[in-house]
Amino acid sequence: MSCIWPHRTYGVVILFLLACFLHYFFWHIDVASTPIITTKSKQEVLPTYVFSSQYARQEIPHLTPVNPSTLIPSGSHPIDEAHRNGYLHTGHCLFIMDASGLLLFLKRSSDVVTCPSTWSILGEHSMAKEEARDTVVRGMEEELGLKQFGRLETSDSSSFFADFQTMNKKDTIHVAIQNITQYPLYYIRHYGPRLDNRIDSQLTYLWLARLPKPFDEIQITLDDEVADHKWISLEEFSDWIEDDARNYDKEEEKSKTLQIHEGQKDDGPPSGDFCHHTIRSLYAKGLDNLKLLL
Repeated sequence: MSCIWPHRTYGVVILFLLACFLHYFFWHIDVASTPIITTKSKQEVLPTYVFSSQYARQEIPHLTPVNPSTLIPSGSHPIDEAHRNGYLHTGHCLFIMDASGLLLFLKRSSDVVTCPSTWSILGEHSMAKEEARDTVVRGMEEELGLKQFGRLETSDSSSFFADFQTMNKKDTIHVAIQNITQYPLYYIRHYGPRLDNRIDSQLTYLWLARLPKPFDEIQITLDDEVADHKWISLEEFSDWIEDDARNYDKEEEKSKTLQIHEGQKDDGPPSGDFCHHTIRSLYAKGLDNLKLLL
């Protein structure tokens, strides 16, 4: 018995190890063959709304202030579906200003689908169950490589303070953030047949985020979709907007008129440094409000 028992033990151990190996092998193959979806690759799901009876949507001009309390929730939809069907959603545009009064502008990568190689300010869509201020903070975290670790709410509902840490964790910044319009603005863009008649119908909040230091004293880590960036004065921004409008508005209006004659709603082709006149007009409105505020 003493000679036979050890051999049986070895056999059981070998069989057990073989079973473990086969289990791991086939489990590994199954997992490896399953696509891994990261957070980045998931399509954004946006809460959507309809206007209350006091608004007739077809009569609301571009950049009309709208009280958000009058909106009626209508569910949530993937961003592509929201744009294909013109579902009303909310978004936020942020003017980032350093302590010297310079504004941050970002140049989009040539690889992105929407408005490649054009300039913009920081922007984010509101996600489901996300408050407006949370969207602003998330935008600064994702686009500038910052991490919020504290927030101070104020009695003024249009402003708050947020404390961020830079990615290298060597610096903290206390940022004053305020809404620069009383109500968000109704942004409407008809892309026409060139983009399957998609419609961007968005209630857009405009914000100013003031950094406590000059930009060259703060480490920011820009998103992968940003090809370049620059900091410019309010006066330089004003000249840029005016020059862009002067160079491209006539071209877009001509194309828009031609498309309307064909029975299509089309706000014109992409053109100019800011992608198209619809976005540029939103930025120009923000510029006007900044001038009054500052």
